[in-house]
Amino acid sequence: MNIKKREIFSNPRVKFIVIIMALLTAILLIRVSILSLNGNREIKTKTIKDRALRGSIISDEGYTIARSIKSYSASFHTKYLDPNKKEFFLKLFSIYSNIPLNELKKRLVDKNGKPKEGWVVLADNIDAKTAIYLKELKYKLNRFKVFKASGVNKNFYYGLTITEKGESREYPLKEALSPILGYTRSKEDNGYKYIVGFNGIEKFYEKYLNKKKDGLISGKRDAIGYIIHTKSTKYSKKENGYSLVLNINLGLQKTIDYILDNYKQKLGAKEVIAAVMRSKDSKIIAITSSNRYDPLNIKPEEIANLQPKATTYAYEPGSVLKPFTYALALDKDLIAPNTIFNTYNGKFWLTSRFKITDDEPEASLSAENIIIKSSNIGISQISWLFKGDDFRNGLLKFGLGSKKSGIDIGREAKGQIYSVKKLRAKVNKATTAYGYGIKATFAQLLKAYNVFNNNGVSFSPRVVNYIKDENGHKFYLKKDYTVLRPISKDTANIVKDTLIKNVEYGTGRLAKTEGLEVGGKTGTAMIAKGGRYIREYHTSFYGFANDAQGNRYTIGVLVIEPKYESHFASQSAVPVFKAIIDAMVEQDYLKPNINQAKQAQIAREKALKETQIKQKRQEKVLELKEKLRIQREQLIKHQRERIKRRKSKPKPKHHPTPKPAMNEPDLF
Repeated sequence: MNIKKREIFSNPRVKFIVIIMALLTAILLIRVSILSLNGNREIKTKTIKDRALRGSIISDEGYTIARSIKSYSASFHTKYLDPNKKEFFLKLFSIYSNIPLNELKKRLVDKNGKPKEGWVVLADNIDAKTAIYLKELKYKLNRFKVFKASGVNKNFYYGLTITEKGESREYPLKEALSPILGYTRSKEDNGYKYIVGFNGIEKFYEKYLNKKKDGLISGKRDAIGYIIHTKSTKYSKKENGYSLVLNINLGLQKTIDYILDNYKQKLGAKEVIAAVMRSKDSKIIAITSSNRYDPLNIKPEEIANLQPKATTYAYEPGSVLKPFTYALALDKDLIAPNTIFNTYNGKFWLTSRFKITDDEPEASLSAENIIIKSSNIGISQISWLFKGDDFRNGLLKFGLGSKKSGIDIGREAKGQIYSVKKLRAKVNKATTAYGYGIKATFAQLLKAYNVFNNNGVSFSPRVVNYIKDENGHKFYLKKDYTVLRPISKDTANIVKDTLIKNVEYGTGRLAKTEGLEVGGKTGTAMIAKGGRYIREYHTSFYGFANDAQGNRYTIGVLVIEPKYESHFASQSAVPVFKAIIDAMVEQDYLKPNINQAKQAQIAREKALKETQIKQKRQEKVLELKEKLRIQREQLIKHQRERIKRRKSKPKPKHHPTPKPAMNEPDLF
């Protein structure tokens, strides 16, 4: 039996059959193991992130100033694109993406003009809407077999690929609220781009805007890689960052933008800055500059405007500082409003080398008239009444010097005041009292002036009203404001009355508005460059406007380097202040208390002005039409002359064209 078995297995044909069977068994085992591995893939889990977005910034009336959207990229692999359908693919992609065809063709070649190989990005930073269109295109391309398999696996290919790249920031109203809004930059985390605030509100409220949590979907996946939605699948909803709702009214803000643009040009100024703040709670309802920019398209010449000068530009303010010296002296009972001072007919020699002068010479003035007439000699003498450190400490209580205003729009520069030792010198005391040798920011002065219109108290200016989540829940931030209480309520009201008189018949007369309580102080200060003062100026006007219905607003205006012809604050800053008040009246922030006859007269004057403006526009339109008519007639005349010249030229000799042969087709 054993001999027979040996004979059978020694047969070559049998050996061959056994080997074949062994190989088939091995292949079967390998196939089963592969299938079992594929089956085990379903057991494995997969997690997908639903990316959360940065919060939005919204105006008081609900307009979106800044928002984040998801951005996508569209790419394809050159290996799988059918060369015969390349032009067809690019034309369709151009239609769906709104990218010019020529631009797409440029993206297919490298710097040397050679065709790119591998993955090619056709569109980057595209929005969700365009991404949806391109996903629709993807399915159509697959139906038309624009992409095909290549290589060993005849069933596999990469088609048009739409990938979520990150988030991008949008500013629908472009330069609105710049530069206080700030701007953003993108950072990358594992290939995903997210937004980070730089400067302004975007940076100041970074921890709230970016307080977000990505959503997650986690569960078993199939062999292809898709999550199988079962009872065990876990879902975690995404939480976008908090949105900021501002106190700023976009309508008023844009109106003041127009006013500042107009006066910047009219005054030949380098920049004009203005703000309106509600006096009772320091809510900023408008703050702007003539030097604005589009956060998504910052030009090289606009780099200097990125930092808001309202907070980062400390300057010698000039005579707007005089009311603080006056207020501190009143509060300490060193003077009364009717205390008389010798003002030496506008010229006073403090030392043999230092002379103090007044623009309006007077023999003597009361303390109150020192403010109204803006006397440097008078305010210097008031400053000399302070003992020890009282003068310096008093200015610090007004929030001047190194103290910041606390406004919520980003980085603040520090002001400057002479040291205790230096301020004991009479010269330094005098110059500080009328606004030289001391530096302050626009925000510091706005907050300090609010003391006079708010019963001796002022809070830190606030641009943001509250934050809210996606469900509309409001959260008011802790009111940790640096409260100023430098003087008593009675003293504040005395100074307020003096500032009203200054508008009635002092340097601020152009700000007077019938039916409203308007007060303020002008300031004109030379600019120091290279260690000496030159004929360049800062002009400013800080004050308030109130109506009988309880609406109270503190307003500030700063004009940087107006042309010399307008270098006095009464010629530059005050008209801007007045234009802002008029805009506030038009938009019902202030309601003048005037009788019906006067209101009717104002309405008639306004209507007449509007009619005149319309007439001027119509005249310009007619003038333009007349110019176009003349140009058209000249063009017609010119064309006729050309036709005449052509006809007058001798005709060239005509050589008859031979008739085509009978066997040749007649192309014509």
